[in-house]
Amino acid sequence: MYRILFNIGSFSIYSYGAMIALAFIMGIFLAMKESKRIGENPERILDISLYVILGALIGGRLGYVIFYLDYYLKNPIKILYFRQGGLAFFGGFILAFILGSWYVRRNKLSFWKYTDIAAPSIAIGLGIARIGCFLNGCCFGLVSEKYGLKFPSLNMPPVYLQQLKDGLIASGSSHTLPVIPTQLYSSLYGFLIFFILLGIKKYKKYDGYIFLNFLVLYSISRFVIEFFRFYENNYKMFNYFTATQAICIIIILCSLICMKVLKKRKQK
Repeated sequence: MYRILFNIGSFSIYSYGAMIALAFIMGIFLAMKESKRIGENPERILDISLYVILGALIGGRLGYVIFYLDYYLKNPIKILYFRQGGLAFFGGFILAFILGSWYVRRNKLSFWKYTDIAAPSIAIGLGIARIGCFLNGCCFGLVSEKYGLKFPSLNMPPVYLQQLKDGLIASGSSHTLPVIPTQLYSSLYGFLIFFILLGIKKYKKYDGYIFLNFLVLYSISRFVIEFFRFYENNYKMFNYFTATQAICIIIILCSLICMKVLKKRKQK
């Protein structure tokens, strides 16, 4: 809705970048607080966060660029425009997970214990970051007169440019056609998962329990939301499922297997 929050001279502060920064700050704060509660060193969280932030930004950007490769091949300099939006969650999550895991293993810390510390932070970070997506006008849903919201042409948000490209609106239109605000649904899911994770802490049966539940809950929510998100037709698999939905299914299955293995290991 409002891509640019304000300007400092000729420098624009984008709402997407501001919300991503807020998401990281809140996530780090909560993780440090949780680590202290369970007797871990909060300073470790700061060290891990450096790797996680680096992985999330680089991996997320690479994932987004791959999905829109034709555009970025024509405009390669825009690959560096992080603050204007364009991070793929799974791309960022995978690289952040790899780098964070490397740090934990290298320093001989408990891998699954630290994933449990991080899980609620990831959830609330998602809730905050998706508000940034809404303000930025990216990650939007399908056109819907009944359930959609219109985005203004101000600062040319991605949804406006996409509808211009598809010929759905005329050049100079003041608003887009109404689209389903999937960003807000994703944000609500993030906050809901955060509170669920807080609620199941007392039922924790083994290290990794909170994190694996997060993966299952997020993947289910993302799988559902994908049906209402806008994608180019070539992004669909068999004209129905998206590549992201396929990833969600794999993550759910792998998480359930890990739950079973860790539970048996704990019992032994």
